[in-house]
Amino acid sequence: MDNQLKSKLTVIGFVAFVVTVYTASYFYTKSNNERLLASPRLVMLIGSEQEENRKFLNLTSSQRRDAVKLLHFQDKILIISQTEFENGMTDIAAQFADEINGQDYVIADCLDYSEKLDQPMIKDEKDALKASWIFSACGLTP
Repeated sequence: MDNQLKSKLTVIGFVAFVVTVYTASYFYTKSNNERLLASPRLVMLIGSEQEENRKFLNLTSSQRRDAVKLLHFQDKILIISQTEFENGMTDIAAQFADEINGQDYVIADCLDYSEKLDQPMIKDEKDALKASWIFSACGLTP
C-alpha cells in the first residue's frame, strides 16, 4: 500500500511539473512575441544622418541608447512597429508627413539592417554600423 502511494505521488508530481513548465514557457513565449511585435520595423530620423552619426561615433552604447531615446522623445526619431507594418502601415513618411515639415529625413528598415549586421564583414565596418543612429533606434522598445 505504501508503495502504491509513492507511485501515485510520483506521477502526480511529474504531471504537476510538466504542467508548470508548459504554462511558464507559454507565458514567456507570449510575452517575448508581444515584445518583438512591438519593436520597430521602420525608423525615420528627421534631420541630417551624417550629423547624428558623427555625434554617435564617440559615445558608448548606453550613451547612444540615451541619445536615441531623447531624439525619440523630441519626435526626431519616429517608428512604425512590426505589428503596424503587418497591418499595412508601410509608408512611414506618409504616416508622419506633418512632423517632417519639409525637413531632411532618412528612413531605415530594421529588418534589412539586422540582416546586414549578420553578414560577414570587416570589424571596422561592423563597428561603424553599430555606431550609427539606426542600431540604437532599431532597439527602441515601447
